[in-house]
Amino acid sequence: MRLPRVLLSALALSATLFLSSSAASTSDHDDDDEFQLRQLTDDNFKSETAHGIWLVEHYSPKCSHCRAFAPTWTKLAKEKQHLERLTGFHMAQVNCLAQGDLCNANGIKFYPQVILYVDGKPQPHYTGDRSYTDMAKYIDEHSMEYVQDTMMRSEAEGDGSSGVSRPNPEGKVVEVNEEQLEAFKEAGPVLVDFYAPWCGHCKKLRPTYEKLAEEMQGKLNLVAVDCDRLTSFCRASGVAGYPTIRIYHHGTQTEYSGARSLSKMKEFAMKAVQVTTLQTIKAADFSQIVQTNEAFFLYLQNFDTTVAETQSVKTALEPLLGAVPAYTSADPDLYKRLSIANPAPTSVLLAFSSYSARPVGSLSFPASQDNLNRFVNLHRFPTLVELSGSNYNAIMKSPTRAVVVLGAIHKGDEGEKEKERLAEVARAWKRGGRPFSQPVWFVWVDGEKWAKWLKQQYGIKKKELPAVVVVDPPLNEYYDTTIEGHQIAFDGTSIFSVLEGVYQHFLRPKRIESTLEWGSRSAAATLITFGQMSVDHPLLSLVSLVGAVALFVFLLQRCNSRDNRDGNGHAISSRLD
Repeated sequence: MRLPRVLLSALALSATLFLSSSAASTSDHDDDDEFQLRQLTDDNFKSETAHGIWLVEHYSPKCSHCRAFAPTWTKLAKEKQHLERLTGFHMAQVNCLAQGDLCNANGIKFYPQVILYVDGKPQPHYTGDRSYTDMAKYIDEHSMEYVQDTMMRSEAEGDGSSGVSRPNPEGKVVEVNEEQLEAFKEAGPVLVDFYAPWCGHCKKLRPTYEKLAEEMQGKLNLVAVDCDRLTSFCRASGVAGYPTIRIYHHGTQTEYSGARSLSKMKEFAMKAVQVTTLQTIKAADFSQIVQTNEAFFLYLQNFDTTVAETQSVKTALEPLLGAVPAYTSADPDLYKRLSIANPAPTSVLLAFSSYSARPVGSLSFPASQDNLNRFVNLHRFPTLVELSGSNYNAIMKSPTRAVVVLGAIHKGDEGEKEKERLAEVARAWKRGGRPFSQPVWFVWVDGEKWAKWLKQQYGIKKKELPAVVVVDPPLNEYYDTTIEGHQIAFDGTSIFSVLEGVYQHFLRPKRIESTLEWGSRSAAATLITFGQMSVDHPLLSLVSLVGAVALFVFLLQRCNSRDNRDGNGHAISSRLD
């Protein structure tokens, strides 16, 4: 949604006009030397009132009622000035003594007469009490009504103005080559199945994939790439096994690693459809959004928001592929509810997490695209997120090169308390942590379920839970020592000390061992132990060696037999595509 940009006053008053009205406007209508009541003339009346909502007082300096009303009008004009940016509401005057033709053309018969103009069209003149309270209520009601009407018009216009062809019109999977896939990627989000015709798992998946295409008719394009025919292209695309399911959108790709059931794959596919643009909301929608989204973004616009700014926000949010919902609003009630500065100085992008109505981060505009991207990447996950098989690549192998604070906790009630402690640290970091060039994400794992992985990767033993390390996945390194030289503890002071050391490059990282490196080191240790045993017990060593070789040969035969059969138990030829 894009709201129309209201034109602010552009024409200066002439010196003669200002002097002719100064007696009334300065002595009776303006108590503040720095505040100037806006005056309209025959030259600028139509151009100014053509956009937005304008409350115009037609008055005469000779009118006693006008002089009596002047303090109330001046106070209203000063205190409602912030609505210009927020809702497009303006207040102005016409001096009918100096602008007689303009007043006559507008049918002014008495003074003061107050008329509301909406996008240049006059409404019935104000007939209520001229007290501050009554007029303030009138202004608030009509400015709010104007914003809501504008939002509804913008939504309606946006629904039919895109001109983009409907995706997946027939509800079928389309076989594509490299060039055709690029065309689909240019058109919008597309789900791709990289497969090989001889692969048993691919054959098993295909009926489900075709059923998914039927259910995503008109919503999302589904295509398939035959990697037996396009081997080089699949290799260049980083396809390591079959089938590989990916969503491509806006220059990014997200690989599917969940269960290959229709419901789970549809849930994954819908993420690319649900939020490819900002969804417009009103203040009344906010509570429900907070209750149903663990994390989301809210872009508060106003009547100074530009097309370029809105597009930059969409560009930063679209690569999330719908994983995190994004909303927009210009509802003044939301500004008030969220305690945004009043008058609102700029548009603002807010990040929310953990089902809380209090934002965990905010970015005011103007902002560079780099700062905008950094803000979105910092808050793309909830304040504290569980590391699982389905999001492992997105977190630990993210193209954003994120730093990960990894907490390993117990199961059950004890683990819940530990999780809340880590969440408090994460919230504190988001409120005032160092502005890393990389995002810093806080994640937790079940330390008992992931015990072997934690010990292999980071040296965390089960008996040491709860434990925490700071991981730099792009460099395959981690930190477990504070600036003070102490082992990192499961508390905010210790974690912040490590993060500070990482930021300042004070700490020496430890290298994360790959599985091969870990296996090699373990094998070396075993050989050393075996060598020592062979010296002390040569006969026992010989028997152990023969038994180990026999077991190895047996397992190798089993693996070869299994690898040479597809998912249905039929023999297949071995190949590396």
